[in-house]
This record gives sequence, C-alpha cells and structure tokens, in this order.
Amino acid sequence: MKLRNFLFLSALVFTLSCGNDSPFSFEDDYSNVPEPFSTTGAQKVVTESGLTMYILEEGSGDLTVSIRDVVRVFYTGRKTNTEIFDSSYKNDQTEPSRLTVTNLIPGFTEGIIGMKEGGKRVLIIPPNLGYEGTSNALREDTLVFDVQIDTIIF
Repeated sequence: MKLRNFLFLSALVFTLSCGNDSPFSFEDDYSNVPEPFSTTGAQKVVTESGLTMYILEEGSGDLTVSIRDVVRVFYTGRKTNTEIFDSSYKNDQTEPSRLTVTNLIPGFTEGIIGMKEGGKRVLIIPPNLGYEGTSNALREDTLVFDVQIDTIIF
C-alpha cells in the first residue's frame, strides 16, 4: 500500500512539474479579461497621496465602501504597458472577488473608499501606494486597476 501511494505521488509530482502542456498547469489564463475601461469623458481626481482616479460611474444605493468593509469586486490590474498581472476574471472566473478592504495595497484601498455598488473607477497607483517596500516584483511599477464594485457585504 505504501509503495502504491509513493508511486501515485511521484507520478503526480512529475505531471505537475511538466510544462504548459500539462493539464495541471498553474499559469493564469487572462484570455477572457475585458478590455481596459475607457477614461474618455470621465471625472479625473488626483489625491494628495498621488493616487489618480477616473470616476466612470458613481453607482447607486445608500451604502458606500468604508475601511472596515468586505466587498465583492470585479477588477483587472495592469502595468502601465497594459500587461495584465491580476484579474478577478482570470481562469474564466465569472463571479466577483471577495476582498477585505484593510488587506489591500494602500492605493487600491484609497481608490475604492466611498464607492457605491455598481460604481466603476480606473485607479492609477504610483509605486509608493502599491507594493513599494515589499519583495513583490511590481514594487517599482505604476499600476492601473479597472474596478467595479459589485456588492458591499459589511
């Protein structure tokens, strides 16, 4: 029995270590990510911290995102060269991501505070409000996020 388990685990490790041809490939698929939001005609806001926001849609309802909230959000993060590095749509996802506002990079947190359900913004986040000071590969990059709030949970 132990030999069978060992052989199964060995085969699994071998399969997982194969290249992109493996059915167990862990490379993210961004093929269904929507095109970047257009900022044409949008209200532009530059905050004191250096965050630039384009407000595309205000959204509706009485609730607004606050620092203590958990939200369900559709988003796509790109470098300024338009290369996608993360998205709620990756790997054919159709449901919004559930995010805790206090666990986000500072620019993303600042950019979604005050948004209402259905609200859409483009956030341009300079390195000092992104991953600067971390070991993340994006620590020196200006980041561009398309964000749409689906639901404010609490």
